[in-house]
Amino acid sequence: MKHFIKTALLTASLGMTIAAMPAQADETSDNAAVQTREHMMAGIGGAMGTLGCYMKGQCDLPKEVLGLLAEGIAYSASTGPDVFKAETPDATEKTTASADIWTNWDDFSGHFPKLQENALKLAEVAGDKAAMGPIMGEMGKSCKSCHDDYRTK
Repeated sequence: MKHFIKTALLTASLGMTIAAMPAQADETSDNAAVQTREHMMAGIGGAMGTLGCYMKGQCDLPKEVLGLLAEGIAYSASTGPDVFKAETPDATEKTTASADIWTNWDDFSGHFPKLQENALKLAEVAGDKAAMGPIMGEMGKSCKSCHDDYRTK
């Protein structure tokens, strides 16, 4: 009898979950999209912060690690337009993405190829601070201008 009650409760619970899914599909999908964007941007930010630590002389990292950090940024930048493409009006997940992203899509999405290009250049010169400096400067300007225009405070 206990087994029957457990089975009945689990079946009823599953049925209610499935029945509720269409109503939650947009919110769930939008929340997943927001989380994916946040993780991607946090990865870029973390890599930039670690590269900045190296550039400031606050940490010592092998050139292989520096190169991998730069390549990680390049990869994330290559996926950026796809990750941001879907608007997320039904998300309940807190986001700092401005609606201007989608009203100015061409400008916004145009930031990613430049970031990717610079990150790949950075990977090529990893470990050479003199060569890395100007590229890091360009990457920082690119990040700042995009955040200024497309990130809410």
